[in-house]
Amino acid sequence: MNQQYWDRLAKNFAGRVFEIAGGETNGALAATVKKLSRRYKTAGDFGCGAGGTTPLLATYFDEVIAIDYAKKLLRRAQKRVQTDNVRFLAADLSAKKPPAVTVDAAFCINALLHPNAKKRRRITETVYACTRRGGAALVVAPALESYLRTYQVLVACRVAQGQGRKKAVRSVAPLAQKEVHSLVEGIVDVGGTPTKHYMHDELVQQLADAGFAVATVARVEFPWSEVLDDLPQDLQKFRPWDWLAVASK
Repeated sequence: MNQQYWDRLAKNFAGRVFEIAGGETNGALAATVKKLSRRYKTAGDFGCGAGGTTPLLATYFDEVIAIDYAKKLLRRAQKRVQTDNVRFLAADLSAKKPPAVTVDAAFCINALLHPNAKKRRRITETVYACTRRGGAALVVAPALESYLRTYQVLVACRVAQGQGRKKAVRSVAPLAQKEVHSLVEGIVDVGGTPTKHYMHDELVQQLADAGFAVATVARVEFPWSEVLDDLPQDLQKFRPWDWLAVASK
């Protein structure tokens, strides 16, 4: 997950990477962004990628600074978001020295994905350093509980198709063993790439360790079609989700 990896994705980013800002089903992210904009004027989109969340921020905040280290993704974001209140900055959020940026509200939307814990810690610390005192941060991160729940739903799907439960579990187990790189670390396979997923308390702890005071943690839900195909309707009631944490500095 270095700069070259993200630059390779740039050409067909929309087709290969799910963007939660445009794909959420319960409106939690959009509602929280709108709520924060009533109190704060400037926003930082930390790890903006191809600009999936930037247009939403530009709608509600007076000024938005969108930051990423993948220059090809930044160029895509610039083409996508052509408004006067957004400026773009190329910077490595995991570097020892944070960029010279200060914002009222920091947004880090599925940017804490690196399998390396040190890099994730540095990115979190950068977001903290760039948030003014009295400001807020909104962090969205993949939920490990949701990822593991997918295997249970897959078993239920095969049982619904007439397979015995024990056989269904045995058939799904090798898939889980292949895709879960480290259950202890929460590193699982997403599109062939080891990707960090968080338990609820783990995400809270990571933000607290950086200095944030976490106020709320909610779910940002998204369609089952992003993780499983042809799921029976009766199994779609409880959707997969990412964590959405709001914290203050």
